Amino acid sequence: MLKNRLLIYCFWAISGLTTYSCTKEPDLIGLDLLPAGDFLNIDYIDTSSIVAYSVREDSLRTDELSLNLLGSISDPVFGTTTASIYTQYRLSKNNITFGENAVADSMILTLAYKGIYGDSLSSKTIRVYEMADSINYDSSYYSTRTIPVLPELIGEATFVPNLSEADSVDGNYIPPHMRILLSPAFANKIITADINTLKDNESFQKVFMGLYITSEQATTPGTGSILYFNLLDAVSRLKLYYHNSTDTSSIDFPIGSSVARFNHYEHYNYAGADPSLLEQLGDSSANTQHLYVQSMAGTKIKLRIPHLKALAEQKHIAVNEALLVFSVEDTSGVYEVPAQIAIKKLDADGNYTALPDENEGSSFLDGKSRSGKEYRFRITRYVQNRLLNPDDPDYGLMLFAAGSSLSGNRVTLKGVGAETGKIRLLIYYTIVD
Repeated sequence: MLKNRLLIYCFWAISGLTTYSCTKEPDLIGLDLLPAGDFLNIDYIDTSSIVAYSVREDSLRTDELSLNLLGSISDPVFGTTTASIYTQYRLSKNNITFGENAVADSMILTLAYKGIYGDSLSSKTIRVYEMADSINYDSSYYSTRTIPVLPELIGEATFVPNLSEADSVDGNYIPPHMRILLSPAFANKIITADINTLKDNESFQKVFMGLYITSEQATTPGTGSILYFNLLDAVSRLKLYYHNSTDTSSIDFPIGSSVARFNHYEHYNYAGADPSLLEQLGDSSANTQHLYVQSMAGTKIKLRIPHLKALAEQKHIAVNEALLVFSVEDTSGVYEVPAQIAIKKLDADGNYTALPDENEGSSFLDGKSRSGKEYRFRITRYVQNRLLNPDDPDYGLMLFAAGSSLSGNRVTLKGVGAETGKIRLLIYYTIVD
């Protein structure tokens, strides 16, 4: 049975078929237990001839994501990172009127919780400002972008996040959320706006350009957290309570999917980070024992496999399986590692391009965390192509946290210089001449 299966792999690799002929994914488990005669002349290489080092992420696009991140975390390895939100809000209907002699009673900003990363018991201080410039739903915004804000603080709250208990608002229980009381001056600014400002959203957002929501910077290593919010949820809104000559009432100013919004991530030039991380970011040949991957436009790994050209010059081979394996350095569970790491080829301009193995589907390429201890990538086609075309330019590979724009996760991996568990490229191949 195993012989038939391996023959299929060899045929696929040699013929260059564009579809994978097996009903199961390739699996090397058990190969090392079989007698040599059952390997059908399959040879094995476990090479450490890999060049890998961490680099900074320039920026990531963060507009109109499914989640928005807010908070600050002081990581003993990666230093402090703060996530802030710029967002518009809108009228719930056109031609709003507040009635005769309207007076604002209070105004509340609520944001629906979706998750948390870091120390869930850390107290945090969130501050809210008005934006002084507009943003556009049809424009692209990146994690390094900032928008001018007005100097007056319009809201501040210090609290320990509670993501497990619903809360009663106006007699109704709604899902866990953050609540911040906004200033009377800001509430009165809305209630005294003229009818032309309140006639439609286009007019409204020319005057009320949006909110900048940010966090006080975490400073003690091992403390702080990044909160995940769903700004598309109906709970995410501003609510104005008011009374006039005849009645008391309230009105919502929703956020939702129709407004421009984006995240800004600040890493403070990695001040306070582990010296080994700083050393490697400044010198690709330094600290080969570790590699660093951080979401929120943090760090990623550049990698090359220079030995492949030499291997191609020695013999003609068909690759049955090529696995790139990374071991996790920190398995304490204090900081949850990314659920998946992505891998891409680089072109001459440094842009990402897909590996040929991606044509087989994400489960074939893999990159998912294995119990927080290891990541594996099946790059069989990539390696075979490099062997068939050894003189083609090779600009290397890049590894980064999947969903890095909307996740706070990070991981330290063992590098090529680690004493144990170093990066491995496992190649099972058959000599074809």
